[in-house]
Amino acid sequence: MIRSLAAVAAAMSLAVPAAAQTASEPGLAIAEVGAWIASKGGVVEPVQRQGDEVWLTVRDGDLTWLVFFYGCRNDVCADLQYSASFANESITPGMVNDWNRERRFLKAFHSPGAAGEPATAAVQYDLLLQPGGVDQLTDPTAVWVTMLPEFARHVGYLPAAPAQ
Repeated sequence: MIRSLAAVAAAMSLAVPAAAQTASEPGLAIAEVGAWIASKGGVVEPVQRQGDEVWLTVRDGDLTWLVFFYGCRNDVCADLQYSASFANESITPGMVNDWNRERRFLKAFHSPGAAGEPATAAVQYDLLLQPGGVDQLTDPTAVWVTMLPEFARHVGYLPAAPAQ
């Protein structure tokens, strides 16, 4: 089945006019992403670089998170990842497994603390970018900023939400 789909896709690509094949590349400029997040109320620090890694730090109320950029050429990147990490004495692998089993979209992992340090739980959300500008970030960022505080409460970083 997959091979036949690949053959159909290959045949269709041959029939597409050359102008359509040179459509704009997917991706967004790092500066555009930072400006967009700032326009939505996030406090965005300057771009940071270490080797091949490029990221922004975002302060959003009680939470700080990162935006990592991947597949970049001339600071236009094909995809990005939202990421946050929380550390405290009560984080267990079971908490993280429960999160991954019970929820979709954000993936999490547990890292034991180094000697005398508390364990950490990291949570990530990958975004594959398309041509079309920063508005494509609206829905996935809404998922991120809604679920991130839930994760922070789940691992004991933020206090539990009041019962409704």
